[in-house]
Amino acid sequence: MKKISMFASFLMIISCALSGQDFVEKICNSVCSCIDTIENMDSLQSKLDRCVPEAVSQYFESDSDEDPGFFGNQDSIKNTVDKVMNKLVFYCPKIKEFILANKEMQYYKMSDSKEANDFYSEGNKALKSKDYKSAEKNFLKAIRLSPGWVLPLDDLGVTYRQMGEYKKAIRYYEKSLAIFPEGSYALQDQAVSYMYLKDYEKALQNYNVMINLYPGNPEGYYGKGKILILTEDYENALANLLYCHKLYAETKSDYVNDTKNLIALIYSKMKEKDKLDDFNRIIEKFGVKINTADQ
Repeated sequence: MKKISMFASFLMIISCALSGQDFVEKICNSVCSCIDTIENMDSLQSKLDRCVPEAVSQYFESDSDEDPGFFGNQDSIKNTVDKVMNKLVFYCPKIKEFILANKEMQYYKMSDSKEANDFYSEGNKALKSKDYKSAEKNFLKAIRLSPGWVLPLDDLGVTYRQMGEYKKAIRYYEKSLAIFPEGSYALQDQAVSYMYLKDYEKALQNYNVMINLYPGNPEGYYGKGKILILTEDYENALANLLYCHKLYAETKSDYVNDTKNLIALIYSKMKEKDKLDDFNRIIEKFGVKINTADQ
């Protein structure tokens, strides 16, 4: 069985289009049903070693009309297993969530170098006090001492963004994403930098990746909604912001007022375009009550 290391980076799988092979989806769903709980990486590997062959075998023995080329010999069966393994993170949310949480613990932690940690801490203090030059200097020292550490890369990106040096910020977020492609902080903050540069296409790409990777995180929908307002795609902006609004409301977040303000802005824009019927249709679909009486 192919080892779990093949899951080390699945950003490409999440963001690319599916091949349309329904049998892969069916096998993946069977594997996902077979896996109950995931305690650790060894537990996941052990369950994959058992569940994937079982699911492939069951599908092979069923009355399937699939092309025999997928199951005709050992090589084609191995190829089918590879396809299943490469799609599991897309079709099985519990595996995706576990792997992402595991990677976050791996990458969002302090360095093994005490000296690097000290410089990073000083950089954070300077960043909080808006002493951006000092923050830059300390984060760079931390990065030099611990090159594969994403935290100072992310916070150096924040520093440059606060300084208005958006291209530099993007460059350091790229360095962070090269190490941890699924890093939510780098994806989100880089998107903000792209937005300030008016590169809305790249900003949307980041937010779409965030939504695919972290569907329970409202920030992807919020950022995408803001970009869609800027590009005057008000209907899609409204849909994203309503979903974000529901997530904020469920967690009793103070940010719920921010979504209300943006939804009110969309209301006024769609009213100007005589599209209030569309606005109300989308609102009704999401079951969200928004007070627009004062708009």
